[in-house]
Amino acid sequence: MLTRNGICSLAIALMTVSAGWAVQQPATARLMVRTCDGTEIFGDAAQESILVVAGDQQHQIAWSNLLSLHSAGPASELEQGRIGACLELLNGTDMAASEQAAAELTDIGLPVINPLLKNFPDTDAHEPDYRYRLFGRILPGHADGPDRSQGLVRMADGKAVRGNLANAEIRLVDSQGNPQTIPASNIRRIAVMRETVNRTVTLDALRHCSYVGYMDCGIVLTPESKVASDSRGFCRLSFDEDGWASDPDGIVDPLPGKRRLQEGFRWGSILGRVGPASERFYVGGHFEKSGLGNGRFYLVINDNEHWQNNIGSYRVQLVVHNAFDVGEPW
Repeated sequence: MLTRNGICSLAIALMTVSAGWAVQQPATARLMVRTCDGTEIFGDAAQESILVVAGDQQHQIAWSNLLSLHSAGPASELEQGRIGACLELLNGTDMAASEQAAAELTDIGLPVINPLLKNFPDTDAHEPDYRYRLFGRILPGHADGPDRSQGLVRMADGKAVRGNLANAEIRLVDSQGNPQTIPASNIRRIAVMRETVNRTVTLDALRHCSYVGYMDCGIVLTPESKVASDSRGFCRLSFDEDGWASDPDGIVDPLPGKRRLQEGFRWGSILGRVGPASERFYVGGHFEKSGLGNGRFYLVINDNEHWQNNIGSYRVQLVVHNAFDVGEPW
């Protein structure tokens, strides 16, 4: 039986849970904080939650309810220089340089949006163009809005909210046990390690193929991460020529007179890599592996420079353990 004091305590607890985003008591959260000078700091949170201002409301958000927070604060002098240089590289003839430029701009995030939108020509821009893909990586359409000064808060329940970090600082303890205090003005992104990231992505034969562009799965791996995937679908690399059609494992027996492998892998197979400049590895229809390293996880369909006759897609179900969910797949 509840006493009068017990009933009052229960009522207060229920009111707290129902107001805004509920604050739960989480286990220690593992954070990855990117600063405005491009440094990434890893450590255990030394505070239970963060405060976010969205419009005229304040919300206390527990780490367990947060995927990532992206600051829209003004670009630092260093970021300004990198944004200009990377936009120049984005659609050059050097594909590797374009990929690395896109990755760096994605990590800078929301301060890229204004110069990126001004960078589009109004009459002759068309896909495939890294700029379109970059916009979606930084700011998905369901989270866009008229006020570009608002940060992006991605919640564990799938909601995306525009708001800004109200904490003066974020405190954490690094792997050596040393306390770290990071001023909010120097924070570009905060991500919370998730025990499991479940994601289903669609690799399009025309958009996500070699010599066009990799899909950024929106997941950052660490050496402790384990990636598992199951894929299905059918891609045609030459329209109606069935001999150039493939499932995610790739073409086993190419047409007579054609080379068996394209740059060391089966034609049409799914490949992966960690980071924009790392070695590619075979993923195929089923994949399980840990210890892939640090960085963003990418997928692509293996093809050559003649990609214009591709059609079809693969659906990939990803289950990634001990990783950071930092964005939407694009």
